[in-house]
Amino acid sequence: MQIVGIKVSWFPAVLSGLLLSVCFPPFSCFPVAAFALAPLIEAVWGREWRYAGRMGFLAGIVHFGTLLWWISPTISQYGNLSDWVAWPVFGLLMCYLAVYPAIWSGLTGYWTAGRSRLPSSLALAGTWTLLEWTRGHALSGFPWGYLAYTLEPVPSMIQTAEIWGPYGLTFLIVLLNVLIWKFCKCILNAGTEDSAFSQSRRVGLTQLCLFLACLVCLWFFGKWRMVEVAHNDDRLPELAVAAIQGAIPQDRKWDPAFQVSTLNTYAGLSSKAAEGFDDSGASSDNGVKVSSGLVVWPETATPFYFQVPSPLSEKVRSVARDLDIVLLFGSPAYRFNGAGKAEYLNSVYVLDSDGAVAGRYDKRHLVPFGEYLPWGWVTSWARDLIPAVGQFSAGITSRPLSCGDLRIGVLICFESIFPSLSRETVLEGANFLAVLTNDAWFGRTGTPYQHEIMSVFRAVETRRWVVRAANTGISSLIGPCGVRTAKTSLFEPDHIEGRIHLRKGHTFYVKYGEIWLLLFCLFWAVVPFWRKVPKEV
Repeated sequence: MQIVGIKVSWFPAVLSGLLLSVCFPPFSCFPVAAFALAPLIEAVWGREWRYAGRMGFLAGIVHFGTLLWWISPTISQYGNLSDWVAWPVFGLLMCYLAVYPAIWSGLTGYWTAGRSRLPSSLALAGTWTLLEWTRGHALSGFPWGYLAYTLEPVPSMIQTAEIWGPYGLTFLIVLLNVLIWKFCKCILNAGTEDSAFSQSRRVGLTQLCLFLACLVCLWFFGKWRMVEVAHNDDRLPELAVAAIQGAIPQDRKWDPAFQVSTLNTYAGLSSKAAEGFDDSGASSDNGVKVSSGLVVWPETATPFYFQVPSPLSEKVRSVARDLDIVLLFGSPAYRFNGAGKAEYLNSVYVLDSDGAVAGRYDKRHLVPFGEYLPWGWVTSWARDLIPAVGQFSAGITSRPLSCGDLRIGVLICFESIFPSLSRETVLEGANFLAVLTNDAWFGRTGTPYQHEIMSVFRAVETRRWVVRAANTGISSLIGPCGVRTAKTSLFEPDHIEGRIHLRKGHTFYVKYGEIWLLLFCLFWAVVPFWRKVPKEV
């Protein structure tokens, strides 16, 4: 490619990286997802695999660099790192994440260089899906920015997540990109000597139209499922809920001087929310009272050890008693291991309407280099470099918290981006999900929006209501079809209330996960390796 007479071979890769990023919040230009990969495919098709890999790496750097730029200022401000350290640390993360599109591009180049037959479009879609799944699991996992999440603005298109999670939707998006690119390539190369693309335009158009017809069918399926789920939902036990957003500034959150005012803020907002709970509270399918209402506070809403008896702990208990509610809230906690050493936890408590502790959940999937240093001695040297890194220990159970008829599947902050964790707690019997988080770290960037849309997918995958309470937003109530019934703005003290239903049963995805889809993708990813046909002389 030439721009003003200057050869710019890297431009298509950069363009794909930028197009991928604008598909996500705060831009949410979801139609762009249909062709965002096309420039990268054009840049690497038929090229030597090393060159193709470099183009994929560049696209990954641009995409993840523009999608996750907020990481550097966050770790600089709250991790006590100077900018000259924070930006290189961020750069290392970008380099790691860019490896995945680099592998995909390198394989695309390898499969297409020197061949007269095109690799199946399914091979390219399957390979991307496998790599995306790997990124979400390898080295603790970082499943942020899955392509599937670009479809969040179109609820009817994400209903199949109950079958194959976000991975099947990613597969379809990549497949659409490849088919659109191939069709355009056939048009531009019709009648030329390029044997790979000299096929009739009719063939490319037929393939693309058939796939688009399938997408239309999936859209109608989604519409039908939304009606069915909503109809069945109305027959289930109902619960009045409220999510409290205290909007406590991060620089005050852990200051002991503000502990009382913090509790007063949450107590006051909870009182306002409880006024919206009518006298009947919520009823079960046989008319029996389920609960007088549930109020959810965010992650570490109580900036002290609630388990230690104190006036502050008693004040929290009094909120549940005085308002006659079930209270779910985040608090730091600790336990002692077998050696008698204290282990610190990021926990969530549930209090019944008498103020008694009905259960505690400890965060299982901690943030690496934020809440703990992974891999033991391998990264122990980084503690001096990142002095603010936490020393938390992981929880050991996915069992939902129980209080009366409530089976609360708790996800704390980072955990809500992992589909497997919500699957596990629903398999354990959760009849709704509660996401407690603190996104104050990220300011008024697109990050709180990107984080919140993943809870939408957790709702559809499990067909559970999601109550999301965030310290500074976004707090929301999300139905089992991924439709929000209430939502807050950023950095405003607020509360939202509504009715949710306590659901039972398991979706196909909850029962069987994505292993069957991964095997399907693996099959198509292997096919090109034995279909090599030498280019005719």
